[in-house]
Amino acid sequence: MIKIKEAKQIREKFEFTHLVIFGISEDGAQHVATHGKTVLQAKEAAAMGNRLKREMSWPEESFNTNPLERKCENCSYWQRKKIDHSERIPENWSGKCMLYPETALRYDKDRACTHFEPLY
Repeated sequence: MIKIKEAKQIREKFEFTHLVIFGISEDGAQHVATHGKTVLQAKEAAAMGNRLKREMSWPEESFNTNPLERKCENCSYWQRKKIDHSERIPENWSGKCMLYPETALRYDKDRACTHFEPLY
């Protein structure tokens, strides 16, 4: 199986905005992985991957794949924090970003965090 993190690395290496990877393993299993630079491009790449799966006669339930939501909890830099209920934490009570522990303002909602590194 192709990990999202690996697809991201390939997309960045070649400076693509969208990436759709089709592979066949030794046992004949087919694999499709997608990645997009922005949230919108990730959705477009996923749609292209779904179209490819439809053309390859994959099961119908595989045509509705969506990209991983780009939020801190799905990022490798996110670390859960053991909660001390006597302590009041106004923001980010369930964990924090270990790359940028300080709160970051994000103006471009389509990009989410530019350092987003998928867990898988």
